[in-house]
Amino acid sequence: MSKRSLLALVALLLLSITGLSQSSMIRGKVRANDGVSINNAIVELREVAGAVIGQYLTRSDGDFTFMQLGAGAYEVVVTMAGYRPAREIVEIRGSVRPNSSQVVGEVVNVEINLHPTREPALAPPGTSFVQDVPKPARAAYEKGMAKIRDGKLEEGIVFLREATAQYNDYFDAHFALGSGFYRLGKDIEALEALERARQINDRGAAVYYTFGMVMIRQQKFRTAEYAFGKAAELDHNHVGAHFNHAVCLIELALRNSDAGQVKDTLAQADRELDRSWELSDKHLNTVFFQRARIYQARGDREAAARELENYLKAEPSAKNAATLKEAIRKLREKK
Repeated sequence: MSKRSLLALVALLLLSITGLSQSSMIRGKVRANDGVSINNAIVELREVAGAVIGQYLTRSDGDFTFMQLGAGAYEVVVTMAGYRPAREIVEIRGSVRPNSSQVVGEVVNVEINLHPTREPALAPPGTSFVQDVPKPARAAYEKGMAKIRDGKLEEGIVFLREATAQYNDYFDAHFALGSGFYRLGKDIEALEALERARQINDRGAAVYYTFGMVMIRQQKFRTAEYAFGKAAELDHNHVGAHFNHAVCLIELALRNSDAGQVKDTLAQADRELDRSWELSDKHLNTVFFQRARIYQARGDREAAARELENYLKAEPSAKNAATLKEAIRKLREKK
């Protein structure tokens, strides 16, 4: 199997979700193990194969919401400085209306508890950013976030726009707008809001991270690589930033014809994968997937096959198991 063939296979696997309905949602809350709600936690929604679908920064009583989801299995991953990363598998089944084949959307509620690390960690730069916000702007922002928590994203955006009109330097509102537009697939609006948030507070790791997510969707891997690298620099404990930085580095290496640069880029990607693996308490199994791509790019087909086998051992019920087994077989074929 060629480098391009494996790249195409991985892309297909990362993008595939079985979707019966696009109106379901996951709604949840992040708390510490003592019951206190946690704000500024980074919540990622991933496919079972590891691809990141969406990202949310808890800003109001630890709440988060992901909408417009199809039926299938998802992984919710939460990271926060000073706490061990947490993950939970959530399944959306949907239900069929009586006497109809139409699938009804489902709301799945989850609560994720974080446990502190053994040694307290400093909060990442930017998460303690505080502003003296005028009351009308604060009220509009809170209404907008309440709408979003209820699954009414577009209505929430209306209130968030009102909040920024009342106070143009409102970081939380601009960031929430950027995240909301990203979830709606409105990339231009998302980038405009995120850039305004960055101008107000250029130490917010989540802003760079969300910017990187938009760039990945647009297949602009060089810009995405910078954004994820910056997010990882600002928040050393951001699992998703390190992981997606590695993914972008691999994409850049596969598009580079300079052997020396490819070697250095893949080595950097390897280090970022190691970092994300350790930060996830060795639970981020899609790291095996990306390591397989690195080994394939280096021409080590057997090592690539072993990494895919490691992924299957870690995810024995993976829906893409048959495809992965075929990829392993082809990697081990004699040339």
